[in-house]
Amino acid sequence: MGAINNLRPTLFFIPDISGFTTFINKVEINHSTHIITELLEIILSANVLELEVSEIEGDAVFFYRIGEEPGFEEFARQVEVMFLKFHQHLKFYERDRICQCGACSTANELSLKFVYHYGITTIRKIGIHEKLFGSDVTLTHKLLKNDVPLNEYLIMTSVLEYPKDFKKPDWMEIKEGSSIYLGIGEVSFNFISLAPLKHKVAELTPRTQFHRYGNPVSASREMKIPLKELHGIVTDFSLRPKWIFGLRFIKNNSDQLNTIGSKHLCVMPTTSMEFVITSQHIEEGIIEYVEQSKSIKWLAPLNVVFVLKKISGDTSGVEIHIHYKKNWLSKLHLDFPLRLMMVMVAGVSLLKLKRYISRIPA
Repeated sequence: MGAINNLRPTLFFIPDISGFTTFINKVEINHSTHIITELLEIILSANVLELEVSEIEGDAVFFYRIGEEPGFEEFARQVEVMFLKFHQHLKFYERDRICQCGACSTANELSLKFVYHYGITTIRKIGIHEKLFGSDVTLTHKLLKNDVPLNEYLIMTSVLEYPKDFKKPDWMEIKEGSSIYLGIGEVSFNFISLAPLKHKVAELTPRTQFHRYGNPVSASREMKIPLKELHGIVTDFSLRPKWIFGLRFIKNNSDQLNTIGSKHLCVMPTTSMEFVITSQHIEEGIIEYVEQSKSIKWLAPLNVVFVLKKISGDTSGVEIHIHYKKNWLSKLHLDFPLRLMMVMVAGVSLLKLKRYISRIPA
């Protein structure tokens, strides 16, 4: 273990995800940790001050930069860019998400708070790692626990200098506060609510709906399962080979959560078809979920529509509607064999789905 340098003036900056503890304790741990990972990556990508990363701490990133303290305008831009990118990502996810689990449906309740402190530190090397030490490092972390009655804010222990021509943004109202810490005493700081910044998050255009061709191929069946659980099974690609007739397996990016726009390849014994999730519409007691394929050119676009309906607390209905582009075969009524095959595939698949659900332990 050796010293790299002596005490140096250092900027300490921690963006911390508000609501992390409640969110990560949702039962859907795989989804909650995936969402948090994406948000931490957004924070890292929004590092416009080119700060160094000391540690990634579960729900926060500990940034630092040795040298002169930045000006207020420069630092305010850093906070604004990071906050807006964070919430823009959540807005995209809320519009495009498919999963209805507790973690995915409450991700939009997460937010960011920031701690800024300028002090001194020394860096020591431990094995191949470098670690910051000093009382200011400790204080920066302690400031995350404070008496500010907000969940999205910026705390600053020093007043940064304004440029003479700096016009304070309309969202920025600086207030004074303080907190008492064991072994340190009372620490005064300034804080700014970031809630007004949300009006700068861009609104998203709605996703376009798929084209509904007339006379789709349809099949339906009732299932002894609550609507939310049924939706989870139908949209889980890892389970599809268990109930989709003729499907061997699905290739998709299992490291990402499925959203509108996600693609997957359905591999069957003699061919394969690529599908993309194109829409999902949810109303009270009914969910319409759509996938589209353009793999078979003379049918493209082919839309497979799953309509899930709540019948009672523990019973739901499933409908499959296959919409495809009509062609000269259709006009001459020569697509009868194709439609018969589609009816068989849809009907047998729903029968297999019902049997699969019946074997799920209560």
